[in-house]
Amino acid sequence: MRAGSVGAAACRGDRERQLEAILEREQGRGHQPPALEHTTDAVLAPLYYRAVFTNAPLTLDWARGLVSHLLPD
Repeated sequence: MRAGSVGAAACRGDRERQLEAILEREQGRGHQPPALEHTTDAVLAPLYYRAVFTNAPLTLDWARGLVSHLLPD
C-alpha cells in the first residue's frame, strides 16, 4: 500500500469512528439513525469533495443542508 493510501485510510477510519459515536448517541436517545455508510455518503463525502476539489466555502448553512437531506424530519 502506498504511503498516501495509508494516510487516507487512517483519516477515513478516524472520521468513521467519529460518525459512529454520533450515530450511537442518537440511538441511545431512542432515535433510529441512518447507517454509517449512508451517513458517510451523504455528509462526509461531500465535505471532503468540496474541501479538496473546489474553491467553494464549507459554510455552516451548507453543512446543515447535507444533514437535513440525510435526516429530513
